[in-house]
Amino acid sequence: MPLPNLLIVGAQKSGTTWLHKALMRSARFGANGRFKELNFLLLPDFEDRLEEYANAFPDDPAHVYRFESTPGYFSLPDAGIDVAARVARHLPGIETLAVLRNPVDRYLSAYTHHMMRRRLPHTAEITDLDPSFNKLAYGMYGAILTHWRQHVPGLRVYFYDDLVANQPAFLAGVMADLGLDCDVPPRKARFRANDKEAMFKRLGWDSMPVLSDALRDELKDYYRADIAVLQDQTGRDLAHWLA
Repeated sequence: MPLPNLLIVGAQKSGTTWLHKALMRSARFGANGRFKELNFLLLPDFEDRLEEYANAFPDDPAHVYRFESTPGYFSLPDAGIDVAARVARHLPGIETLAVLRNPVDRYLSAYTHHMMRRRLPHTAEITDLDPSFNKLAYGMYGAILTHWRQHVPGLRVYFYDDLVANQPAFLAGVMADLGLDCDVPPRKARFRANDKEAMFKRLGWDSMPVLSDALRDELKDYYRADIAVLQDQTGRDLAHWLA
């Protein structure tokens, strides 16, 4: 059974769940039926488990693309594991996609996610610059993209801003880049992948957490130089991320 020929590699809290579900509404995409995130490329013994990895995908000739979406892949090498290098070595020629979101907003979303999972205490206002769970590191897109493109020059980059602005157009653009006409009707491309408001109500919260003004300014300063690198890498004007 062949290995996948498409990966959504990141970034966390940037629309990967939406894109995964949207592509699954097309008859030409197949993914593991149980898990969106297989995390295989992060396993220490990945090289020894390639057959297991291949067997995780449905075998359907109608599928032009067999894919998974693990946003944790979009990272710098850590603990001896270099995902970008593994992709280049074991999945040469594979299509790779990344969706990137304002890293300040991504930090808030990630912090809230870990609160909901009870990994961090609930607070109505987030005031601390906290590196735990890679909340800061996963937003260093410029550095991560620079590393990835050394190994996978064809990594395609999209922006969460465009997804929010027009979901059907975003999906159609991704599929066009993959050489396909979009067979998902616009009405089926308009949906929410994660309803956090419903989740926090179940947790008994009065409102969603927010960043303090001081922390928002601190985060902008933290990411400023890296955003400049990302602009150079992509040619995209991202000044509004720092406004």
